[in-house]
Amino acid sequence: MEERDPGPVVQRLIYGVRAREYREAVNLEPGPASEKLGTKRAALSKCEAGLVADSETATERKITLYGILGPEAEEFRKLSKEARRRAAPERVTDHARQYVALERAATELRMIYTEVPGALQTAAYARTQLAHSPIVRQNDLASWAEVREKRGDLLADEMVTATGKPRRVSVILGEEALHRLVGGGAIMRGQLRRLLVFADLPHFSVRILPFSAGTTPALSSPFTLLWIEPANVHLAYVESMGGADYIKTTEPYVIAYDDAQRRALSESDSRALLESRANEL
Repeated sequence: MEERDPGPVVQRLIYGVRAREYREAVNLEPGPASEKLGTKRAALSKCEAGLVADSETATERKITLYGILGPEAEEFRKLSKEARRRAAPERVTDHARQYVALERAATELRMIYTEVPGALQTAAYARTQLAHSPIVRQNDLASWAEVREKRGDLLADEMVTATGKPRRVSVILGEEALHRLVGGGAIMRGQLRRLLVFADLPHFSVRILPFSAGTTPALSSPFTLLWIEPANVHLAYVESMGGADYIKTTEPYVIAYDDAQRRALSESDSRALLESRANEL
């Protein structure tokens, strides 16, 4: 069987979860544990959150302190080594690099946006949108736009390549996404057709939140909810122009998403609206 590689970003998350579980199993609070490990509490917290990788020395100290034995110790060492690997370079903004890795490994993604999200964009739509970005160089436009389309191609695969698990993608778009002209009629028509292709996939759900549904908190702060099954981590990803936040307290975002989902058009009515708008262009 092919050995699957979730990549260092996901391995850091898994390592952090295991490190916290081992610490809690010996009834050590973060403060005393960090003292015994000879590190700062903030550093321990970042490691357990999957934000940074442990050195080999730090891993061995945890194995000793937490009493990790036999095969579990070897697996913990392996995770630590994998977490320290450098991720393959991506033609994306620095703050998006980690997200792209998480997106690839996610078992479930739930997105809500007022514009077509990057991973569902055609290269033409993406190129037009990126051309107006103050942080993207003109020389990078074509390659970055192609990366966005390729991300969508990957999500179109029902199986997560890194884990072999089935993938589920749910998308809610504000109706304004269908009417905001990005690049003119032909580009918009191509983009809406691509959304229809996604909508026809068995593991995809594409729904439109119509103007008539009124306001919803989710559209005022668009986000993506991710479930990284290997690490059993739930995250809300919220991107701004110059950065991004990865929020582990996802309950408010889940509530906001569910509210929008209740008021969105059905999948079939959403397809009909997408078809109608594409034919108008």
